[in-house]
Amino acid sequence: MNAVVNDKGAAPGGMSWAGFKALAVDTGQWIWGTAQGTFNTKATVSQIIVDAVIGMIPLLGDATAVRDLIASSMGLIDDQKKRDDKWEWVLFIVLLLALIPVLGGVVKGVGRLIISGVRSGEATAKLATDIVEVLNHLGHGNAEQWLLKLRFADYQPQIIDALNRYTATMVDGVTAIRKRMHLPESLANRLDRLGKSMRWLKDEAGKRIPDALKELDQKLREIQACIRSGGETTSRAVRYEVSAGEKAHTYTDERRVVEEGALPMRSRRGGWKQNPADAQRPKSLEPYYEPKEGYPDLAKTPDDKGQLTKIAAYSGRITNRPLAKGEKIARLFGPEDLTLGVHVGPSSAGGAWWWIGEPPANAKQWREQAAVLDEFNRDGYIVTGHVISDQGPKAAVGTVSEQVSEKIPGQYLPGGGTQAFFFLNKESSDMLSELGKNVIDTRSPVPWVDEISGIAFEIKPTGWKDANAVHGYLRLPGQGTVQTVKLGKREQASKTEEATQ
Repeated sequence: MNAVVNDKGAAPGGMSWAGFKALAVDTGQWIWGTAQGTFNTKATVSQIIVDAVIGMIPLLGDATAVRDLIASSMGLIDDQKKRDDKWEWVLFIVLLLALIPVLGGVVKGVGRLIISGVRSGEATAKLATDIVEVLNHLGHGNAEQWLLKLRFADYQPQIIDALNRYTATMVDGVTAIRKRMHLPESLANRLDRLGKSMRWLKDEAGKRIPDALKELDQKLREIQACIRSGGETTSRAVRYEVSAGEKAHTYTDERRVVEEGALPMRSRRGGWKQNPADAQRPKSLEPYYEPKEGYPDLAKTPDDKGQLTKIAAYSGRITNRPLAKGEKIARLFGPEDLTLGVHVGPSSAGGAWWWIGEPPANAKQWREQAAVLDEFNRDGYIVTGHVISDQGPKAAVGTVSEQVSEKIPGQYLPGGGTQAFFFLNKESSDMLSELGKNVIDTRSPVPWVDEISGIAFEIKPTGWKDANAVHGYLRLPGQGTVQTVKLGKREQASKTEEATQ
């Protein structure tokens, strides 16, 4: 500011300093910034919480947004290194979210925490915890449910509108100051360059918005998968120990594995897209799955079409890890019968496919999130368990992919839950299966602690009346009246018969 003070100590243009400050406020507070905001590149979680709260207050939120946007804008305009950093562009676009009424400040706070976590290499579980804490501080209802529904790409039209408004306001502010104040030539030239730079920023940021939102949503999906996985929720960070003799690791290591692979992706149908599973193209499988000694080998047995259906049953990276102490699992099973005239074989309590997390609350949640088609399993009974030993069975863990029926036409299930594929010791599996048969016969719950696997089980009837021929159809089907869902060839889905064993 000293550079523009004249000999009498007055503000530029003969104005008083109070008048000059007021003019700066009127033109967007882009000159008279009093708070650091994004100029502080090492903001703490508590600072981000406060900033998100401020962002929810319309008047303060606008000023805060302009302050932060100017800092980010100047960095992108003046620094080639920042222009080459994709996360600097992601940050700029996240800051635009604060200009969106009502929820913009909240979404901005989540976005900034994600960026901070990416840059610091923070473990996914810890990052998920931080985000939920922010939402809880804001009193945002059920924070985890809200976060699971969040998708940054949904805000693309509003972000583009905010970009246009922001850059237009900046250009108008420059023009207003140039007209209303007599400024030294050097400052006037800088203002002119700023106006031109804002026009460049508008064009360049407009091109980068889709990719920036994709980066955010990719990371967000990893966080959502962590929250969705029950024993790995944000309520507690779980430390995993790998098999004896190997180095212990935490979510930091697991996060690195996930980032090097592929995250779950949405399909055109809205569900979770199946992984590539062509056994003849092993290279295409590498981003999604790599067999590991001591764990189930999902790439071992292709079907008669050369497809590895176990890998296709997942969406995104499949992680080999032992189940953690306290982690919850569940599995539905039942006797054979007919569904819409199609024979569905019996399913066993001791099979290999398991739901991870709190048991499904109803048949709809189970069918849709676990993507268990009517042709796989008729349900009726559930076995739940929780790991009581320091380390549970070694499992292949990941997001459930969408499934489309083949034997019973018309059923489509989106997936999205977290599943584990693992084998119990044969003695344990046989005992669990036998207990399941007894529960079917008596319809009385049975508890059992398996000392071999280190899991405490309970087997009981579900009592669900809508488990079959209801969920996932375009129309509620009657006998022989199921509507067929059209699918592209690459969207065809299947799971192995082990889903029913």
